[in-house]
Amino acid sequence: MYAKRFIQLFIIFLVTIFFSMIFVVYFNIKGYLAQSLVLSLVGYVILVIPLTILTLLKQRKKFSHDLGTGKSGSVFQNSLNTLDNIITLSTISPDNMASSSIITFKQSNSDENVFYCVSHKETTRVKNIRFNNKVSVATWFDKQTGSRMSSNSVVAEIIENKAMNDEVMQHPEIKKLSDDFSNNVIIKLKINSALVESFQSSPVVVDFA
Repeated sequence: MYAKRFIQLFIIFLVTIFFSMIFVVYFNIKGYLAQSLVLSLVGYVILVIPLTILTLLKQRKKFSHDLGTGKSGSVFQNSLNTLDNIITLSTISPDNMASSSIITFKQSNSDENVFYCVSHKETTRVKNIRFNNKVSVATWFDKQTGSRMSSNSVVAEIIENKAMNDEVMQHPEIKKLSDDFSNNVIIKLKINSALVESFQSSPVVVDFA
């Protein structure tokens, strides 16, 4: 947990106690049981509202689209701008078995063909990438336009330990994916080429090489 989040929760805790006590004193509630019940109910209501707001803001930040300096108005970028930050990541195991999983990502603020994901270091996808760093990705599709992006030409890199801290410093957008990096690693996905499709136009191959 970051210090910022700890301070936020501590302030919310103090405010909850303060207003709960004011409520008890204002309505002159007597008796240990009655006071405990009122304090619990009022405190719960006051506590839930800001926590819900913080959670919604965190989710909004996680799935929001960033406008970085390395992002253009290309077909590739325009497609991503209409989609949620969710991809299906497909990897190959040491016994040559395909494995697909759904994961959120953040696009690099400097390179539009680089995605970042955060995953627990013991997951199947991380183990598979350590064995074979050639992976495939596919986004969801937009319900109105059918816009989607997929690629079978992606190189994955596992970033961990000190290198992970350095990467987060250079790319703070990664922090929007997780508050805790203690047991996690960063998966850096570099897309060499991608296929952009939609209901409104012919498929377009975008080459980043």
